[in-house]
Amino acid sequence: MLRSKLIGLGILLSIIFAVTAIPTGETNPGGIDPSISTLVEANGCSCHNIGDGDMNNPNSAVILNLTMPSNFSAGETYTLVLNISGGPNDIAPMENGPNMGGFMLKVSTGTLTPIDDNVWKPEDSSYLTHTGGEEGQGGDGNNLREWSFNWTAPDSDSLVAEFMVYGNSVNGNAYEDSGGMGNSGDYWNSGTFLLAGKNAQITDGSAHGELSGPKKVVYGFGIVFITLAVVVVGYRMVDQDESFEEVMKSYWKWIYPWLTTTDHKYIGTLYIVTGFAWFFIGGILGLLIRWQLYEPRVDGDFLTYQEYNSTFTMHGTTMIFMAAMPIIFGFANYLIPLQIGARDLAFPRLNSFGYWLLPTGGIVLYMGYFTGGAGDVGWTGYAPYSSGASATRPGTDFWVAGQLMLGASSTLTAVNFLVTMLRMRAPGVSLMKMPLFAWSILVTVFLLLLSIPVFTVALILLMADRTFGSLYFSGPDSDPILWQHLFWYFGHPEVYIVILPAFGVLSEIISTFSRRPIFGYTSMVYAMATIGIISFVVYGHHMFTTGADPLFRFIVMLTTMLVAVPTGIKIFNWLATMTGGSVVLNTPMMFSLGTIITFTIGGITGIILASIPLDIAFHDTYFVVAHFHYVLIGGTMFSFIAGVYYWYPKMTGKMMNERLGIIHFAATFITFNAAFYPMHNVGISGMPRRYATYDASLTELNQFISIFAILFGLAQLIFVYNVFYSYRNGKEAGDNPWNGWSLEWATSSPPPENSFIEIPTLLDAEEEAKKSE
Repeated sequence: MLRSKLIGLGILLSIIFAVTAIPTGETNPGGIDPSISTLVEANGCSCHNIGDGDMNNPNSAVILNLTMPSNFSAGETYTLVLNISGGPNDIAPMENGPNMGGFMLKVSTGTLTPIDDNVWKPEDSSYLTHTGGEEGQGGDGNNLREWSFNWTAPDSDSLVAEFMVYGNSVNGNAYEDSGGMGNSGDYWNSGTFLLAGKNAQITDGSAHGELSGPKKVVYGFGIVFITLAVVVVGYRMVDQDESFEEVMKSYWKWIYPWLTTTDHKYIGTLYIVTGFAWFFIGGILGLLIRWQLYEPRVDGDFLTYQEYNSTFTMHGTTMIFMAAMPIIFGFANYLIPLQIGARDLAFPRLNSFGYWLLPTGGIVLYMGYFTGGAGDVGWTGYAPYSSGASATRPGTDFWVAGQLMLGASSTLTAVNFLVTMLRMRAPGVSLMKMPLFAWSILVTVFLLLLSIPVFTVALILLMADRTFGSLYFSGPDSDPILWQHLFWYFGHPEVYIVILPAFGVLSEIISTFSRRPIFGYTSMVYAMATIGIISFVVYGHHMFTTGADPLFRFIVMLTTMLVAVPTGIKIFNWLATMTGGSVVLNTPMMFSLGTIITFTIGGITGIILASIPLDIAFHDTYFVVAHFHYVLIGGTMFSFIAGVYYWYPKMTGKMMNERLGIIHFAATFITFNAAFYPMHNVGISGMPRRYATYDASLTELNQFISIFAILFGLAQLIFVYNVFYSYRNGKEAGDNPWNGWSLEWATSSPPPENSFIEIPTLLDAEEEAKKSE
């Protein structure tokens, strides 16, 4: 009975989620217009051929011409002119009646309006036709070959308006005693005219069905994956003489534990693998951006402008929410129970549920690529662009729904870590004796639990605007700046959410490879806590250009610069740890040193952007792009790549290849700086971010950036190869190959199922020495 109730509840929740999370339905209060063929027949266009052939076949002798601008701006009103030439009135005089021609015109978007009594718009209709065709109707539209009318463009200039025109040329024999042959000798024709918005492109009709660049990449990787799967299965069937069923059973036996596990080590590994997989997907999107910017391209030369908008939107969203966050949660999942002496997290099933929301949310986010275009609103989703009709639909709806799922995943995981670290520490593991990586995760989950709900509320309001027509962010009484307040109250702490765990990783590695405890442990803890507190105050520096109150901007500027103090404490403590120690330059330490350099550069440019006048000048330029890539790639990703090299022996029991590791570091460090440092220069030169093209004077520098960005991406293949090569051929690591200090090195490599055979007790060496005296 209970099982049936649970199944019923699960089905009900699934239906509710399906209705609310993917809102793509729209209503049409005026009903659905008749089909074009019905309109044509009702207005008498196609009947003007009776007696001279099939009335359903147009006659090419009638030439239709629609005079219109080269492109349109959103919301503007234009006067268009329709002209008909050819047909019987061009080759013979009219026989009796005065009628010369007529038309019917319909448009796919925008609004048509008559401007004189020669053009008529039937009641409750969206199309136009000529006057004089109804009994008692005024106007002389039937006696003309040219008509003028107004068209008001839609609210988006990224659309293409399609005008469908039907016109007839008559010879005037429709008099009363014509014997029903008044339509004989008349001709009619039809035509379609396209008018693109300023940010749209008219594609060649012969290329109908042509895949866009991003779709080609997605489908290409899908084909490669399926091909490799077929080759692997076929190889086992031939080489080991196994049937297809036996091969599938062996793979299912291997994959089943990963699908059903609640073990923190398995889930941590899943998080890390998933995060790096999304990292490479986001990196491919980044390379598409750089190839678009290899030279100043026109719309559609490589990517259309809308595809470019979608590409940088999905690139930023993927890197922040689907790469950096899962990698952090992966290391935290694997290491936190080990570092505090716990067997698992407090809520193992909740931990598993939180993970599976991640790939599900990612798939929902990317569904836009298969439904007409992914979200194109930037990773910040600024309103009113994201709340209006100009954003892609349903791609932006998928973007909102996927973000809600990712936010739920982060919230559940944060609650789990918080309870675990506060309630499940082993004997002797007090808060001030936890490793600094554990402290960084503790501060991070507090930031998550305080900021994610605000972003969730903003997403729900945005969903309401897009689905139900509410007016939170767009409309006469709405406030689009409200979105920025809600987003950046989450968005700026998010920066520290992804960088504080990187600080924890650096502290662990630098301490181990300097052969001494971290210098100033207590000050490091207070510095991380201070950074977390200040992060909620300084979010307003993202809004210097919004016309915010001058006093508010001044306070934000000072507090933003204040962040440099606790951050500087951490950097000087790392340097002091190395200065008083005996440094060993293994691959993890090399990446840690590289991180200190690149993050310091990113921090210094952050101080520059904290200055109000400089930020106003640089805010929408590539200077900002360079800044946050130095912080997030040079800071976060470099740190966690170092973490992979450092904890890989603990996770697998194998050592990674040191020579490949050093080559990987050298290639990565050089190509990263060569690709991203010049972005400061193009930003100072005035190149705006988010643009799909640029001034030709910056071509050479952009080509230099693009080349080294591609080389930076290729350098990461060394890392991928090293991971797989070392798993098969690496040397046995032993339990503590680095002579590490924290509790995870007190168990075997890899750890047993319950992490510890016996819960450890952490003893203080100085206190034990005093007891023995």
